[in-house]
Amino acid sequence: MINDASILRAMARLRKALERRMRMDDRVEELRARDGGRPIRSGTLAAFDTAALGRKLRPMLEYDGRGWRALADEIGVTSPDLSRVMAGQDIAAGKVFAICDWAGLDARSFYRPPLGAPPPRKRPRRCRLFHGKSTETGVRA
Repeated sequence: MINDASILRAMARLRKALERRMRMDDRVEELRARDGGRPIRSGTLAAFDTAALGRKLRPMLEYDGRGWRALADEIGVTSPDLSRVMAGQDIAAGKVFAICDWAGLDARSFYRPPLGAPPPRKRPRRCRLFHGKSTETGVRA
């Protein structure tokens, strides 16, 4: 039977957890106010737009019908990685490439360069001209 002491201990633990959560929420609001409402280090680092990737990926995963764990094993990532993508959280670049390869998407289209980055250099065109000598001759014997 549950006694009053165990209920009081549970309530004390709950109160302590709630107070800790409220302090964390207050700290987040303080940081937002200090930084003008934008996330810390917003755009200063190169990243992938995982929110857009998640929007493209969700219908594919739901259509497949298998669980996320089975799909993650097939893709080569973990199920928490898929969950992070769906939530728009950052994951490692290699995992973004693995997910995009599985889904048939271009990972480069989800790349967000850092603020102030120079424009990407153009790749030199590869010329397909043959500049060697032919082994065939125009003269037949």
